[in-house]
Amino acid sequence: MNKITMACLIFLGCLTACNTKKSNQEQESVRSLEELRTEFTKLKFGMFIHFNMGTYHEKEWVAPGQDPMSFNPTKLDLEQWADAAKSAGMKYAVLTTKHHDGFCLWDTKTTDYDVASTPVKGRDIVKEYCDAFRSKGVEPHFYFSIWDRTLGIEDSITSKDIELIKIQLKELLTNYGKIPTLTFDGWGQCGTVWTMEDYIEIRDFVKALQPEIMITDHYQVVRHVKHGFPLEEAYKINDFLHFEEPSGKNPKKKKFAPEGNKFAAHQGPTIQSKWFWKKRFLDEDPMSVEEIVDQRLNVLADRNCNLLLNVAPNPEGLIDDNVVQRLKEVGEVYLNKK
Repeated sequence: MNKITMACLIFLGCLTACNTKKSNQEQESVRSLEELRTEFTKLKFGMFIHFNMGTYHEKEWVAPGQDPMSFNPTKLDLEQWADAAKSAGMKYAVLTTKHHDGFCLWDTKTTDYDVASTPVKGRDIVKEYCDAFRSKGVEPHFYFSIWDRTLGIEDSITSKDIELIKIQLKELLTNYGKIPTLTFDGWGQCGTVWTMEDYIEIRDFVKALQPEIMITDHYQVVRHVKHGFPLEEAYKINDFLHFEEPSGKNPKKKKFAPEGNKFAAHQGPTIQSKWFWKKRFLDEDPMSVEEIVDQRLNVLADRNCNLLLNVAPNPEGLIDDNVVQRLKEVGEVYLNKK
């Protein structure tokens, strides 16, 4: 056998080995939906973070077109948020990257109604969030409102609207590393009309960017609650379910994941009395350790459902001291019981 033949055989052998290795890596990198759902429900406890333009106007739903200069977190500290989440034993977090008025916490090419037009210009809040939480071992996940009142994405969604949404989603899903889940809101139950066709187009676009990302859409459980839409059907549309427990402590309004639930899910109450920060929070007592650990975490653990507890940072960009303390107390009980 001459040197040329030997070299060719060696090359072909290496090529086959490399292709086999690449094929195995590709198979390992894209897990099945059921595997992803199982991994998700192992997280058990997460922090929902409502921090956006509503923080600065004491509104749950801010009117469109607010002055970006009103968004002014003078002491913004994402490390503090991450430390608070870790102290409670939380394994993931979900940030409101864009709420219903359309203000974006990152520098987007689609609008000036974003963080780059504020007093904290030059800081990318989404990046700081991802970096800070990952550094503490807490997974960063995203919330994104389809309804955008400033850019006029309301009522029926047009093809132009979808293209704009895709640009924003591509920015979020290509610039910040792996994002395990994406939560859609403001779609169907609020100011926009939900259609299966729109959903499939946007979902497929997202999955092409990040094949392992799981998507949930708030509207699917709303359809179940208000219109008798079967949860089984909602689960075919969503990769996991989001049970939105209304804010406040009125036990008559509690909406829990149903007993015997087998669908991967999380449930979202608020540790304070509303989603976005209010001045009165300073004088309120946050949800108690017992309410969080015994009445939710321990109950939901048997219902295949995580607890996604909303925490609202204040206008300075910090979590209030009373909430930081409560989360620490939760961790002292919850982590010792695990």
